[in-house]
Amino acid sequence: MTNSKAAGKHSIILFDLGGVLLHLADTGSNFGVEGEERQFHRSWLLSPSVREFERGAISAEEFARRIVPELHLPYEWPEFLQRFDRWPEKLYPGVTQLLAQVGEYRRVALLSNTNAIHWGRRDIAGVLEPFFDHTFLSFRTGLLKPDSDAFLQVSRHYDCRPDDILFLDDNPLNIDAANAVGIRAYLARGMQDVRNVLASNGIYPLNPH
Repeated sequence: MTNSKAAGKHSIILFDLGGVLLHLADTGSNFGVEGEERQFHRSWLLSPSVREFERGAISAEEFARRIVPELHLPYEWPEFLQRFDRWPEKLYPGVTQLLAQVGEYRRVALLSNTNAIHWGRRDIAGVLEPFFDHTFLSFRTGLLKPDSDAFLQVSRHYDCRPDDILFLDDNPLNIDAANAVGIRAYLARGMQDVRNVLASNGIYPLNPH
């Protein structure tokens, strides 16, 4: 690494998007499903239809047509797309300020299983993109969490050791997978968790070393 930002331990601060920096609508009410939200997120993360869509392999319509019967949803695919579009609600308060401050001393990157529909929103990419050194987005890279290649692409890009990366995600499956390849990964749901994780690692409040 050649710039003035910190090299070595935790020189890369890697964020997930939904549930960490971005508030998601309650899955039960938004999608009309019953059961525990954590189980829904696990099923979503491992769904073949979701994986195909979020790696950019199928269209939004094809995705919707597949996922409705897969998840036994009680409506047709056009309604699913409407519900899917409004799933991301808004960025958590204080997100851009925190990213800007941490970015003064660390490389700040994004690793997200996402799609062109959500990322293309002005209130998401239009606000966040300037604060990231790099964005690793599944619909562009074709790589998906919790697969190891999704995490290793980050260390390859920065030519760093996996343990130079600190990663925050809201899904335990992704935390386990990141830790398995040597990344220091922590569960974080919302900005208070983010601040606590960064503070416990000496990164926030600001620490340039």
